[in-house]
Amino acid sequence: MRSLLLQVFLCVAIAAILAPSCVIGEDVVSSPSGSSGHQYTTPATKDSTIFRSTVSCPNCPNFNCYECTLGHNQTLVANTGGLAFLQALIGFKMPVGGSSVASCSIQIPAFTTPLQYPITVQFFTAASSDWNEDTVTANNAPAAGTLFNSVEVPAFNNLGLTDITTACQTAASNGKFSVYMGAQFDRFEFWSKDSGNPAILHITTN
Repeated sequence: MRSLLLQVFLCVAIAAILAPSCVIGEDVVSSPSGSSGHQYTTPATKDSTIFRSTVSCPNCPNFNCYECTLGHNQTLVANTGGLAFLQALIGFKMPVGGSSVASCSIQIPAFTTPLQYPITVQFFTAASSDWNEDTVTANNAPAAGTLFNSVEVPAFNNLGLTDITTACQTAASNGKFSVYMGAQFDRFEFWSKDSGNPAILHITTN
């Protein structure tokens, strides 16, 4: 019995030395060898298209596009050009606060239809994450802040894993933050959380 206990103790001690940063949890994976932080994978908790247009929107209250609530649509849309300006607003709750984030990338679902030409996807910080999918509209959505990343996506491709560390580091101590996605020109559309395909964060902590 003593011999067995000694073997268990040695195994635990060796494991602690070889993987000191490993944490057990459904959203946590082991850190790479030599890394001092943890790695987390976290899905979006909410998302919505924010619709701004001066034209009439028959499906919105008072035919006013600024009053559209699109938080439970199956897709998210970004559009710049013509008479409509749409952005995708995505909210997250990370398991750590923004001050603990060393790096952070977003992975969005595939575009709903293949791109016929290259587009530039833009990322903006959001002034707050205090909004609700049931009620968010262009009139009450948080203001879009700094443009911090632009990524050109070739025709017939999807957006790959994209760095949004700047936005993640703005998160409050409870890990909540939001980010806007927009199109520099033209339009793109991708699946939303309500379709069962939420955007995913890949986080590495300090």
